[in-house]
Amino acid sequence: MPDLPRVRQLVGAAGVTFTRFYAPFPLCCPARATLLTGQYAHNHRVLGNTAPGGGFTRFQDQSTLTTWLTPTYRTGLVGKYLNGYGPPYKPPGWDEWMVPSSMYGYTGSRWYVNRGTGGGYKTITGYQTDTMAALASEFVTRNAPRAEPFFLFVSLVAPHDGLPRDPDDVTGFPSPYVKPVYRDRFVGTTNTDPSFNEADVSDKPIRPALLSATEIRGITEHLQQRREAGLSIDDAVARIVNALTASGELADTYLIFASDNGLMLGEHRIRGGKKTPYEVANRVPFMVRGPGIPPGSLVHRVAAQVDVAPTVMRMAGLTAPSSVDGMGLLGLMRNPGSDLARRGVLLEATANSDTLSPPWVYRGVVDGRWKYVERTTGRKELYDLETDPYELVNVAGRAAHAQRQQSMATLLAALRDCDGIECR
Repeated sequence: MPDLPRVRQLVGAAGVTFTRFYAPFPLCCPARATLLTGQYAHNHRVLGNTAPGGGFTRFQDQSTLTTWLTPTYRTGLVGKYLNGYGPPYKPPGWDEWMVPSSMYGYTGSRWYVNRGTGGGYKTITGYQTDTMAALASEFVTRNAPRAEPFFLFVSLVAPHDGLPRDPDDVTGFPSPYVKPVYRDRFVGTTNTDPSFNEADVSDKPIRPALLSATEIRGITEHLQQRREAGLSIDDAVARIVNALTASGELADTYLIFASDNGLMLGEHRIRGGKKTPYEVANRVPFMVRGPGIPPGSLVHRVAAQVDVAPTVMRMAGLTAPSSVDGMGLLGLMRNPGSDLARRGVLLEATANSDTLSPPWVYRGVVDGRWKYVERTTGRKELYDLETDPYELVNVAGRAAHAQRQQSMATLLAALRDCDGIECR
């Protein structure tokens, strides 16, 4: 994350950075449901962003991280929940609830605010990411004097594409609206990933045509504006850290920085989207600072979003329910050299969620070095992420890797329908 220097300084350098952290189902709603339940998508059953198979209406939010923290913790959410959500509903376990009525409108001013004594709409002008940072900081300032500890989920929309559109957006490649002060900050930036517009995709199950000049221009503009929108994320994190510092809470607070998914921008010739088993989409940032975590430490062991909820529960001194598929990472954070490790992380994605049980498109597993994927078409992929981090060479089916492929297939068979402790 070269464009987030303060995030790296205030969270990563002050704590631990996980270098192999994954979004098992790299799409907004499945990922958010995983963060809040500690379950893989095949267990929480949010299998997309839209009803009936996905989205807000599919999410069973009666038992989540926040209900487990209640009543010990004062809880709050600022920003995005799940696609399809609409006020005035406030899910169980949340004491304070602050969401924009226009989720993908960067200049929208209508917010639904419920701080536990009844909710209503409030006009808050300004750039959306700045507003979320202000509401989060106010939550810290308001709740720091309380005797009970607090848990705050700040769910920034940036750098997702949104409104208003910029005049230079290329048709078919919508991008985020950038705060004027950061506009054109990354003009000239290009996608330097070696897999961008990959010359040979004959080893891949999906083999799109080479990108056209117009497509490269649209993708490049999108990439630049995503990086520019990220500068406001950097500002937001710094503002929240400043609020924690001013309140005297920073030293006793765990601060987690993560993402729900990545985005394909021409890698392997894929024009866009998220539901792919490739590193660009499913390997996401994860940094944590807090009590007992040695500053500047790195963890290279594989971990995933299913581990976030049980980790927060351990930070709170509480026990996660047996329904959780993930494992607590606090011990590993405090001692990065320990032997604590999971067997691997399951990767999975379905087709569009226009039915209650959409078919799986792929299931796979990553153990840190190796990634193995089985497509429903029967095609298989195997990558050595140590020697081929950009997944340029699919070695599935090669005699030299037959034993490795078999061991990864066995691991996938153990995890594909796992439940609870079976998933660790």
